[in-house]
Amino acid sequence: MNRFVFGPVPSRRLGQSLGIDLTPTKTCTLDCRYCQLSRTIHHTASRGLFCDPAEVLAELRHVLGEIAAPDWITFSGTGEPTLHAGLGIILAEIKKLGVAPTCVITNSSLLGRSDVRADLCLTDRLLPTLCTVVPATFERLHRPAPGLHLPDILDGLRLLSGAFKGIIDLEVFVCPGINDGAAEIDGLREYIRSLPRLDSIYLNTAVRQPLERDIVAASPEELLAFRDALGLDLPVATAFEHTPLPRRVDRKPPPPRQGILDLLLRHPCTVDQLERVLNLPGGILLETLQTLEREGKVHVCPDGQWRLT
Repeated sequence: MNRFVFGPVPSRRLGQSLGIDLTPTKTCTLDCRYCQLSRTIHHTASRGLFCDPAEVLAELRHVLGEIAAPDWITFSGTGEPTLHAGLGIILAEIKKLGVAPTCVITNSSLLGRSDVRADLCLTDRLLPTLCTVVPATFERLHRPAPGLHLPDILDGLRLLSGAFKGIIDLEVFVCPGINDGAAEIDGLREYIRSLPRLDSIYLNTAVRQPLERDIVAASPEELLAFRDALGLDLPVATAFEHTPLPRRVDRKPPPPRQGILDLLLRHPCTVDQLERVLNLPGGILLETLQTLEREGKVHVCPDGQWRLT
């Protein structure tokens, strides 16, 4: 069983993405209402060494020895990766391996810290999230840990976008009725125009049911209207503009039970998605899922996604 490395997961934005999860389950700076996993368990804005960088790198080398080179090595998972104080060390060591470029998916909450910005400058691609420039909306949507303030985050992202040499793809998570009004979009537009550089924007929404049922997904038409209202001279894609999933990675399949539990910890999945990632027959996966369901460990949602219970 791997503790830190998961996947590769087929991603429409990142191809075959090999994930690294650096924090204990649901250790995060925010407690976002649209999160697809669970409420934040460890709510903190303090960085720490949650795991030994040497152990992470050893496990990564082992996994890389068993699979074809992924398209990206991506820091994501069940919490906020910039909380790990060894992120920069790990990024620097992965670069020495020369196997694949790195990407960090971040909620942006710690970008006001110069040490976090310095760490992130070591990655090749950055996917920061910014949903609003209105402090009240930020508090309502994200429920930040004490000590986090939106103006610091906005200033930090601006500084980072000027210093960063790689690819920056900004994600905006659209929640109808909360951050899609005219004033919200106007504020985002003006802020984005103030950034020294940005490569693209991705408009996301709750395509998987969040735990909080009052958060609903924007329709394809609503995301297109949001994009039109932004009116930016940048590539802007939406969650509904599907591109084909990347090729399946040939790999030795893990034991079905453990493979399913490890992946669902970080990502709700359909049987088809599990089949792609784990390289196991759909029949075996469904049988194992049904056993886990009887044990009370997983459940299936109306949209066909399986989740941990």
